[in-house]
Amino acid sequence: MLKYLRVGISIVIFTLITFYFLDFAALLPEGFHGLAQIQLVPAILGGSLLILLFLAILTLLFGRIYCSSICPMGIYQDIVSWFSKRRLFSKKKKRYNYSKAKNIIRWSVLGATIIAFLTGFPILLGLIDPYSAWGRIISN
Repeated sequence: MLKYLRVGISIVIFTLITFYFLDFAALLPEGFHGLAQIQLVPAILGGSLLILLFLAILTLLFGRIYCSSICPMGIYQDIVSWFSKRRLFSKKKKRYNYSKAKNIIRWSVLGATIIAFLTGFPILLGLIDPYSAWGRIISN
């Protein structure tokens, strides 16, 4: 039951964020622009400590709920993974193998994000941010 709830919330948020980026005719009400404020890097750049605290508590309580239900790039990865597990596109069923955590990459991205934020260099944050990457993908 909880999986279906998470998938339903993910579909709604993914659809609204995608339409937010594709809304060149300004058809969506102004309330939908709030979806950008619950994203991690826009909250960091905006200095919204309340949203950052909410996302941190949500992540501590429910694990990767941010990546699988709020972040559009994470939702897109889940969609691609779901389709690749099915035999829709190939005859051979794909399996994922375990790999060790890539801690050097993980800590490097975190360090680059912190340095870019502290030095006031938001262009680097925009390149790292999955929300803005999804915006570039969907609008192009």
